[in-house]
Amino acid sequence: MKNISIIIVLGIVLVSGCAKSPNYSNQGSNANNVQPSIQTNSNNNQVDGSNNTKNTNEETFGNSFFFKSGVSQLKYKGQFLFDDIVEKDVILKINVVDNLKYGKLYELKLDPIESVPNERLSLGYFYVQKDKVYKIEPTKDNLIKLKSSEEMPSGSVIVCQEQEIKDTLSKNKPGWHHYLEVNGDKREYHSFNNQVSTGYYESFIWESSKGLINYKSGYGAERDSMELQLDNNNKHGELFQ
Repeated sequence: MKNISIIIVLGIVLVSGCAKSPNYSNQGSNANNVQPSIQTNSNNNQVDGSNNTKNTNEETFGNSFFFKSGVSQLKYKGQFLFDDIVEKDVILKINVVDNLKYGKLYELKLDPIESVPNERLSLGYFYVQKDKVYKIEPTKDNLIKLKSSEEMPSGSVIVCQEQEIKDTLSKNKPGWHHYLEVNGDKREYHSFNNQVSTGYYESFIWESSKGLINYKSGYGAERDSMELQLDNNNKHGELFQ
């Protein structure tokens, strides 16, 4: 009986010791369940454990002559000659229409202004890349084409870039004139139609780190004309969203 009691006691001790010992046999399987560390590939993109790519350096297509990222509205001093002469401060909205693969599509539009027709409140649609700003004719087909393939629709014009663009027509030759001048930190785009005395004209002046600082459009003899001049009193955060 004593021998049997000793064997039972030894069995209890051995069982208790095994219960308290660390379970090394599961270490390998637990290691596979550790939260995967984030790796960086050669393009500086983050890759998680499920092989999904997260771009940490998202391309913002920042163009120093366009508005800074995050600016959604700015104040301008406006002069409008329609039924009456109106001079007042106005708000220009910088609306992001779409984020595309090689650039961003914006619409620049003014808040409603008394006596100014609604169709003149929009300064246009602009496709902004790092080195160029295109003005797009905002037809339904053009916008679909740009969004689906990022091919420049016919009739699009470059209104800002580093290099000048010379007018293809001589100064006095009738037709549509387009040219871009380089003036230090400014890029000045001009277009006008001199086929008739009341032809339409439009100009954009862009300045590095500021965006659009001046805009003009109208018809010959200053009929139905408007001019916007950036208000230098705009303060960071004052008119931003």
